[in-house]
Amino acid sequence: MRDYREELDKANGLYQEKEYEDSEKIYVKILEEIRTLEKPDKELLIEVLQGVGDSKREQLYFEEAIPYYEEILKIDPENMKAMLGMADSYRGLKDWNRALEYWFVILEKDPNNFLVMTRIADAYRKKNDFINAERYYQMAIEINPKNKFALMGLGDLYYKNKKYNRALEYWKMLLDVNPKFINILTMVGNIYRIWKQFDKAIDYYQKALEIDRNNFYALYGIADSLRGKRRFRDAIKYWKKILSHEPNNERILTRLADCYLKVGKIDEAERIYLDVLESSSNKYTMIGLIRVHIERKEWDKAIEMCMDYLSKYPKDPRVVLILAKIYEDTGQKEKTMEVYEKYSSVFTDKKEFTSKLASSTIESFQSEVEEFSENDYSN
Repeated sequence: MRDYREELDKANGLYQEKEYEDSEKIYVKILEEIRTLEKPDKELLIEVLQGVGDSKREQLYFEEAIPYYEEILKIDPENMKAMLGMADSYRGLKDWNRALEYWFVILEKDPNNFLVMTRIADAYRKKNDFINAERYYQMAIEINPKNKFALMGLGDLYYKNKKYNRALEYWKMLLDVNPKFINILTMVGNIYRIWKQFDKAIDYYQKALEIDRNNFYALYGIADSLRGKRRFRDAIKYWKKILSHEPNNERILTRLADCYLKVGKIDEAERIYLDVLESSSNKYTMIGLIRVHIERKEWDKAIEMCMDYLSKYPKDPRVVLILAKIYEDTGQKEKTMEVYEKYSSVFTDKKEFTSKLASSTIESFQSEVEEFSENDYSN
């Protein structure tokens, strides 16, 4: 049998350089030759099969990779590299249960493998199994407190389940390991923004911008934090900066218009809202136009816009209350109750409706609509 070492070294080098298509070609060529031999060297065959499987898997050809790992396991049922390849291929196929089968076998043989523990935790997180995901992340971190994948995953698990204090704890540990994890900087900023601790939020977003000055999430976070601090003119600068890169982003256009409305630039706000509505029936833009007409005391137009909105989104109690309040404040009290009769299903009972109507103003309803319309951008 001829020596394949030089060709294998070349294929291995290409694989390390992430030239997976080229490495696959060499591995396949060697494999075809080996298969013609009466008694191929077992270790050589396993190495080449692993090379083909790994090259295909890295190209995301997960189903094609699996048979090569299976062939290895028929030759050597204890082969850990092939088991890892199988598990990662099933992970790529989002077949979490099959992936877990192999990871558990590996963990049984290597009980301190914190990377496999992290993979197991990731799979449980994808399966929405909070308890087991938390358990395996914590096991992984106990073995290696600087395991960035486990720290990131556990923080994300807590964040998605609104356990923000715990998320912050692990993400700050991750930033101690690497202070330049830009997505973690913005996510920490998001937590402080959710808590309305806007100055702390801005600090983290600015750290992210030091790494990438055009980072969407950081720019959005600063703009929205400034909006929360009622620094609308400063927020406008950041909305415009985002729009310089994403000029057709309806969400950002609507936020810019909202700020124009807040600083009294009603015409500019209306122009943007109308431009957005030309291409879509964006609900937040429709709410913005309702507010434009209220600011101008154009009650008939505000009523018309409320009705148009409710024809599309009839279960939104905030706009129902705005419509009822407009009727009440413009002396059309009989129509106030007509509104309740038409949309009574969105309230517990008539008492809830009349109580909310009596205890609020149009301005407070507008404020509630504005807050509720916030759709938090997350990484």
